[in-house]
Amino acid sequence: MLPVTLKRTSQTFPTMLLVDSGADYSMLQREIVQEALHIDISTLPEKGETSGVTGKAKIAWITVKVLFGQKNLQFEEDIPFQVSLEPEKDTPLSLLGRLPFFYKYRVDYRMGYTTDPALGKFVIYPETHKRQPDDYRRPMNIKR
Repeated sequence: MLPVTLKRTSQTFPTMLLVDSGADYSMLQREIVQEALHIDISTLPEKGETSGVTGKAKIAWITVKVLFGQKNLQFEEDIPFQVSLEPEKDTPLSLLGRLPFFYKYRVDYRMGYTTDPALGKFVIYPETHKRQPDDYRRPMNIKR
């Protein structure tokens, strides 16, 4: 879980997001969208559907500024989030998926930084790429 602050217009909301490398896209819970960011979900246009732990659901997209980091290293990123238009298929946790988060940032989880051996910490820093995003769509030649 990554502590973040969500910001949209003048609304800010501190919360935790699950960093989910298994999710293609990021998703926000309906309650956060409605209550914390003051967005009327019924006015959002349907933009397709998604599938995940709650099954298939019709979704809308919103872009939210996400602030995260620690001490003197802070990041601010506009992240597109899916929002379920079907209340019964709301995501159980708000999450940060791979696109664009994992493309823009290297995410490591390191153990052994506390007295509890089961606890660790996230280390997140900007990623630099030697190849363009379109290059990743082609299979890499792996020498044997």
